[in-house]
Amino acid sequence: MSPNDPMEQFVKKLSYRLRPEARDRVLAKACGAMDEMETPAPTSSRPRLWRMTMNTRTGRFALAAAAILIVLGGITLWPSGDPATGQWWLGPPAAWGQEILASLNSTQAIVYRQWYGHSSDYQPAGMSQNYEIRFNADDCYRRDRYDDGVNVMNVQWVIRDGNSVTMTEVSHQYECYFTRENETYGFAEDFLERLRFYVKLLDKADRLLETDVFNGRECVGFEIGAARYGNNPETWFDRIWFDVETRLPMRIEHHWGDSGIDASRSLITIHDQFEYFAEVPTDLFAPVIPAGYVNAHPDEIRAAGNAETKGEMIYADVPEGLKEKVIAALKQIETGAFRKGDTRVSFSGTLWREDFFSDNAVVQTKWHVTGGGLPDTPFDPDDQHVSEETKVDFRSRSFQVIESKPRHPMSDILFVAGLIDRADRFHPYGEIDGIECYGFETSAKKYGDNPDGMIHRLWLDAQTDLPVRMEFEMISQSSGQIVIQTRDKFEWNPVFPVDSFTPQIPADFAPVGE
Repeated sequence: MSPNDPMEQFVKKLSYRLRPEARDRVLAKACGAMDEMETPAPTSSRPRLWRMTMNTRTGRFALAAAAILIVLGGITLWPSGDPATGQWWLGPPAAWGQEILASLNSTQAIVYRQWYGHSSDYQPAGMSQNYEIRFNADDCYRRDRYDDGVNVMNVQWVIRDGNSVTMTEVSHQYECYFTRENETYGFAEDFLERLRFYVKLLDKADRLLETDVFNGRECVGFEIGAARYGNNPETWFDRIWFDVETRLPMRIEHHWGDSGIDASRSLITIHDQFEYFAEVPTDLFAPVIPAGYVNAHPDEIRAAGNAETKGEMIYADVPEGLKEKVIAALKQIETGAFRKGDTRVSFSGTLWREDFFSDNAVVQTKWHVTGGGLPDTPFDPDDQHVSEETKVDFRSRSFQVIESKPRHPMSDILFVAGLIDRADRFHPYGEIDGIECYGFETSAKKYGDNPDGMIHRLWLDAQTDLPVRMEFEMISQSSGQIVIQTRDKFEWNPVFPVDSFTPQIPADFAPVGE
């Protein structure tokens, strides 16, 4: 690769040191801010203050540091830094925020990964396999989507030309492409501007995060509630980390209160693997359409395939706000139990157990520890927690302790309850075991790649909005017959014996395999 190759220029990292002219510009702005300050000192004395501070090196920097606090948002409650240790991040963030902004202003292109995690009160946190690589420049945008976590499945290019925007998208999954004018389908705005926005939030931070290492770089971060900078719910918050050497953003986590289709989870959007570049090669944003691809929107091809495998989609008229009401009722539950065929399931928080019966006698018990809840900072995608399962078999007089990934029973209940706004049918009245209920049924084809013929049904107590009966109907692949799995006999907030969720292994039982 020659030194003049545009790609060689593209991979040259920009210098992160603040240039002398940038320092002068910041100092001028800071001193200008000082001149605009309201002060009890007489106006006539302020020019003398200026001369005194500007005539000494210490005075110049003291004035700049004080004024930058005003330029970037004022005094904060962050602790004082320790110059001896070089831990600049322990000082007022506004004092170093301007350096970050100067480096961002020297950047012409940025590349980063966007991917998704989830947390739950009941399940271990985890990451989805799909992610996107995004390329941003002033008038150009590109997004490479890895739906399976390995292969590029879809590529989108967006080019601005004055007031016009041209978007080209190629789907490798459906072997098609299409072009639209002035339609962006989720075009990401100037991401560098978003990073500048985060820098300006430094003095509003709720807490300073401990240093950690991302991509081999030591980073420090802060956490801020999203409600502090916009009309966002109180449950949303962000975590932002900066490279302690370059002082540039290295990782951003957005913690949302809702993950969309799965009401048992909270979504986490992560931006990481940041690369900052000073030059932008035009061929990076030039659309490439493989030979033989048809000119069609992937939604058209997908819809045609869904019509063949899934049939018509039907949506019932569900009362507005009912989903939120049901989810809120479920999230108030601390303990519960229900019957699932010949099994009794009970849970308390992140602990739960299954007792398997035969002729009214317990033949096997499984205890689960899921370790749910939001992980402490940082959210580490490589630290995938699993559940611990202790299984005791009373017939073989054996036991084993293994790692497993079963869904917590409340996770399943919340997932089905969250489908109420996608219901095929809504039943406002009904009665089950003498309890006045309302219910709905939803085809599983409305999420994922499930075919027609799989149906969820849920009946809820009209007084408490809590489940009374759940059904899942499917067609057996072996027999071709309709099979219905049922959960009923629900108990909400029962009181369990203290040792109910502590594994109890009889002394004379042997480990499996011995």
